[in-house]
Parts: sequence; C-alpha cells; structure tokens
Amino acid sequence: MTAVETAVYQKVPTDEAEAQMLASADLDGMKKENEEERREEVEDDPLKRTGIPFGGLLKDIKRRYPQYLSDLRDVLHTQCLAAVVFIYFAALSPAITFGGLLGEKTKGMMGVSELIIATSALGVLFSLLAGQPMLIIGFSGPLLVFEEAFYKFCQDHEFEYLTGRVWIGFWLMIIVFVMVAAEGSFLVRYISPFTQEIFAFLISLIFIYETFYKLFKVFYDHPLLKYYPPDTEPGLGYINLSEVAKTTESSVGMQPNTALLSMVLMLGTFFIAFFLRKFRNSRFLGGKARRIIGDFGIPISILLTVFIDYAITDTYTQKLNVPTGFSVTSPLKRGWFIHPLGDKQPFPIWMMFASAIPALLVFILIFMESQITALIVSKKERRLAKGSGFHLDLLLIVTLGGLCPLFGLPWLTAATVRSVTHVNALTVMSKATAPGEKPKIREVKEQRVTAMMVAVLVGTTAVVAGVN
Repeated sequence: MTAVETAVYQKVPTDEAEAQMLASADLDGMKKENEEERREEVEDDPLKRTGIPFGGLLKDIKRRYPQYLSDLRDVLHTQCLAAVVFIYFAALSPAITFGGLLGEKTKGMMGVSELIIATSALGVLFSLLAGQPMLIIGFSGPLLVFEEAFYKFCQDHEFEYLTGRVWIGFWLMIIVFVMVAAEGSFLVRYISPFTQEIFAFLISLIFIYETFYKLFKVFYDHPLLKYYPPDTEPGLGYINLSEVAKTTESSVGMQPNTALLSMVLMLGTFFIAFFLRKFRNSRFLGGKARRIIGDFGIPISILLTVFIDYAITDTYTQKLNVPTGFSVTSPLKRGWFIHPLGDKQPFPIWMMFASAIPALLVFILIFMESQITALIVSKKERRLAKGSGFHLDLLLIVTLGGLCPLFGLPWLTAATVRSVTHVNALTVMSKATAPGEKPKIREVKEQRVTAMMVAVLVGTTAVVAGVN
C-alpha cells in the first residue's frame, strides 16, 4: 500500500466521524431550538394562570397593546380592502336576518334597527380595544333561542321584558369580573382540537342549511307549474293563487320565474367566487393581476349577481328589508333608554336578584362561543404572530353586552364563521409553488382597521337607505 492510499484510507473514517459529529451537533442545535420555542410558548401561554387576581388580563394587555401602531400600519394592503368589502356583506346579512327573526320572537321589542346599531357600535369599540381584533362580533342562534324563551317567560308572568334584560345585564358584568379575576379562561385549554373542529363544523353547517332552506322556501312560495298562469290550465278555470301556494310577500303573486332566478343567482355567486379564488393560482395574466382578482373574487361575484338581478326587471326576487334611520323597531312601545326600575310598571324586587340565573345562562352561551372562536382563530397553523387576548376579549364582549340592555340592544358574541372568514380573507399565501404543491401561508395581515371599517359600514347602512 502506497503512502497516498494509506492517507486516503485513514481519511475516510475521519470524514465519517466528522460527519457524524456535525450531524449530532445539528441535532443538538435543533433540540435546543425546539426546547427554546417550547419554553417561549409556555412562558407566553395566554391560558396559563398567574395565580394573582386579573393576572391573565394584565398579560393580555402587555402582550397586545405594544403592537398597537403596527395594527394601524399593516392595513396598507389591497387584500385588506377586499376583506372589508367581503366581511361587510358577511356581517350585514346575518344582522338583518337575525334582526327580522328577533323582531318576530319579541313582538317588535327588538329588531333589525337595534341589531344593526349594536353590531356597529360594539364592533367599533371591540376592534379598538380587543386583544384579538381579528374577531368579528355579532348575533348568534343560541342567543336568539334565549331571547325567545325569556320573552315568553316575561309575558307569562307579566314582567317587563326589556327591564328584565337590564338586570340580566347588570349580573352579567358582575359574573364576568369574577370570572376574569379568577382567570377562568384557562378552562378553554381543556377543549380538544376535535371539539373545536366539531363546533366550527356545526356552525358552518347551520349557515349552509339556512341557505338551502331559504331556497326551499322560495320554491315553496313560487312553485313551478305545468301551466302558467295557473288559470289557463284546460278544464280547471280560474284557480285562486292563495290556494295553490301561500306567498310570504302579500303584495307579490306567485311567480315561478322567481324560484328559478333565485337558484341561478345563488349558484352563480358561489361558482364565480370559487373559480375567481382558484384563478390566483392559474397561469393566466400576471402574478399581481391574479392575486388582485383572487382577493376580490367574493366581492366581484356578489356585485355581478346583484347587477344581474337589478337588470332583470320583469322577475320578482326577494330583497333584504334594510331599515331607514336609527329609530327603534317599535317607537310606540319603547324608547331608546330602558329604566331599570320599570317603564310602565314597577319591576319586582325579587326578580332583580332572580335575574342572576338567566344571566348565568347568557354568560355560558357567550363564554363558550367567544372562547372557542378565539381558540379556532389562534390555531398555530393560521400563523398569527401578534398573540391573542382571551381574558381581555371576554371582559370586553360581556361588559359591553351588559350595558346594551340599558338601550334596548341585544347581546353579541364572537361569531365563529365570520371571524374565521375574516382571518382567511387576510391570509397572504405563498406566490411560487412546485407543481402539485398547495400554496402555504406566508403571513396574515393582523390589524384593527378592517373590523372597525366593517362595523362602520354596517352602521351607515341605514343612513345610505335614507334617514327618517
């Protein structure tokens, strides 16, 4: 063996040893980084109890408020403008829909006007002060069920419904202060990811069900007939329209074209938005043009279908009944201020204390929906970088809700679907991806302005429609 061969022979195991040493050093470095990341997560865990009164609330304030200026700067992006337009429609439609249902359940004591004003006023305040301003607050189905049940209870026992809500609001504020002082939001950490996914799925399923149920109602009110008009069918003569179908609109007769056009508009809105969203990852046009079209896909689809509906003048379609002005739903029944001792009759003293029981039920509803929504929004895969504020947000939502009954306004909570949609609309995906590889989340435009602008636009809806 030559000297060169001997050197090579001796060098190989040396290189292998060095490679093993480098590999082990890299593994040790990765382990240290992971340990440091875990340590930081534990130290910054928003649901970890501090053991002192209001300790979690103070941590939320220290974590989130120092980034207030960046919350105002990060709005300077076209995707934020697209999110405002989209979430405006997503927030306005449930406000009007739930407002109409609330008016029916409470016989006009609260309705669309009150819900729009509450959504606007509380939305602005929450977006300015919240620990997680990506949340969108609004009315929900469980709160509607409670309002209906409490209204029937007050009617059966001859109590003033709105006055009873005032005392529930007082108890709500007491309960939430005790809960936040005891750092009660730590209970949320025991909610598993499976429970979060099931909760989000059920809420989404409710919205999907309501969409198809509304379409079913349109087909029921305006059925498709073999002969149209129905009085032209051979051998039957004239048929009363009210006997064929009961129409929800008293001034509008049965029109089969209404059902067909409503279905076309619904499917058209979905498919246009779906394909425009996919367009951003296609090979057509430039990268910037594709991103703009993709970001504004949902507003574009809504505007297109609204324009089509507006252009077709000979076919009736149901429109949203937007209130005019800022008057209460029933001016003859109530004013803007609800007296805690009763407006038309004295409120029973024992009921002032007994209101703590329904207040506990309302608090549980708001706590569960708000905290689970914040948990879903703050999931690691969403790549939110500025932190959350479970204790601060709960205190704000419940305290503001506790003051609402003094003005005859409904309680609100963090709306799951609208909040998740808001985060998705502000998510910036990676530009260049390998063939077959899905785009990855690059960043999320976390800021306070989009939610505040949505709340302002919802509040000005009545003004745009005309002031009384």
